[in-house]
Amino acid sequence: MNIASADPQLVYPLGQHIIVDIFDASNLMGEQNIEDMMIDCANAANATILKTHVHPFEMNGGVSGMIILAESHISIHTWPEYNFAAMDIFMCGDAQPQLCLPVIEQYFQPGKMVINDLTRGGSISRLGEFQPLLHNKLQATSITA
Repeated sequence: MNIASADPQLVYPLGQHIIVDIFDASNLMGEQNIEDMMIDCANAANATILKTHVHPFEMNGGVSGMIILAESHISIHTWPEYNFAAMDIFMCGDAQPQLCLPVIEQYFQPGKMVINDLTRGGSISRLGEFQPLLHNKLQATSITA
């Protein structure tokens, strides 16, 4: 049962999650190129790199990569045959994930980028109810459980 509270006690968001679809892009192949881009993103955002991993796909030349950060993660999957890449950038603390966007543009020279920005965290009412904070540009698409 959800009881609405008129006076929620706000907590600071836990992090910022940026989802980036990169269209009409170039330079989407090569393990080292993708790893360098992710490292430059992490450095630009003032994030702390803990571990990197990239995996090439011989069939199409695409690359999947992940950087585990002290502040969370950066991941990418590329489809060079479609000139497309999908990135997931989630950071908390003092890291600034939006500073990754110019790095992405520099490396991939995209014709278009679609960016969805989600603030992670929420508010807790006096009754202990959690109310998620969604960035006003992003709408919930489904509810489960």
